[in-house]
Amino acid sequence: MRNEETVKYLNIMIESLEKKTSLLEQLHKKTLLQSECIAGKDSDDANWEQFDVLIVEKDSLIERIDELDTGFDNVFNRIKFEVEANKEDYKDEIHKLQALIGTLTDTGVKIGAAEERNRKDVDRIMTAVKAGIGKARKNMKASSGYIASMYGNQAAYCVVGGVHKAG
Repeated sequence: MRNEETVKYLNIMIESLEKKTSLLEQLHKKTLLQSECIAGKDSDDANWEQFDVLIVEKDSLIERIDELDTGFDNVFNRIKFEVEANKEDYKDEIHKLQALIGTLTDTGVKIGAAEERNRKDVDRIMTAVKAGIGKARKNMKASSGYIASMYGNQAAYCVVGGVHKAG
């Protein structure tokens, strides 16, 4: 026989998963917006300011999702023995929960794939930046070596130290 209090708690769980679905969809959209900020771009063309804003917005969504998860777990722990013992009495609610969990899983997979693409794009950009820094260092050493050979070690020290006049 259905316990109305258990039905009430199951409906709370269903509402919680519906809210989580909405939040995950928003998280997915923000992750795709991050992709637009960096995909196929170099460090100078990437929109790092917007990328960072989206990180903050995503953090807020994740906090809300965590709160929903905690509430869901608390409610589930209150009713799990009743529901497990009387599954047939709550089959409609259980099916709704299962469908929502399937949707959440699909959305989570989409988010994971988009996050991985973003990670690869950021890695690509940072690798290029590091290579540029390495090239600049080599050029600086070569310039220093040339000036040292032309004007002596004192001049090279002045150029490397930021003073651009021969010693």
